[in-house]
Amino acid sequence: MNVKALVAKKIGMTRMMDTEGQMVAVTLLQIEDQKVTKVLNAERDGYNAVQVGYFPKRENRLTKADVSRLRKVNVGENFARFKEFRVEKPVDGLETGAALTAAVLEGVTAVDITGFTKGRGFTGSVKRWNVACGRMTHGSRFHRRPGSLGTRTTPGRVFKNKPQPGQYGNEQRTIQNLRVLDVDTTNNVIAVCGSVPGHANNYLFVKPSIKA
Repeated sequence: MNVKALVAKKIGMTRMMDTEGQMVAVTLLQIEDQKVTKVLNAERDGYNAVQVGYFPKRENRLTKADVSRLRKVNVGENFARFKEFRVEKPVDGLETGAALTAAVLEGVTAVDITGFTKGRGFTGSVKRWNVACGRMTHGSRFHRRPGSLGTRTTPGRVFKNKPQPGQYGNEQRTIQNLRVLDVDTTNNVIAVCGSVPGHANNYLFVKPSIKA
């Protein structure tokens, strides 16, 4: 089986000993219940990939389109979310309805993890972009306001990508080359060295590292 990618849920962080006897911070990831809902190949679909369904719900909570395609593949679960993992070669040893577990990552030493960062709402430019504060004393009445935007007469406009207040967080980010310290196939949990995007119970996509 050449597909080594999974959907996981972030449990939280703890610490454990690595192979060199050093105490390191690790993130525990619970491998969610997931099954293959479609196998794509280059001849029919233009690329090789496997579609995975996860996050089961009651049937009356699903869209009609999802109910229809789940009935066609008959995987035995009512999944509300789907994720495609592309592969270079045609998928072998994997059929529709096959369950994916932590055993898929056995032998993998490093992974890339993709997820959405914590949403912090609308924030000022000091917190969002780490710009300098104004003077905090002598009645400046400036403090944490954004600075001047003007460029005088030339070019007479605000440049693109100027650090401004706005939504901070809730963006897709990928952390690369995280070491895999343990794969617990009994409890379907993996431990990776370091932090990953998002809050606890956040869904993440785990794939073997492209830089390992």
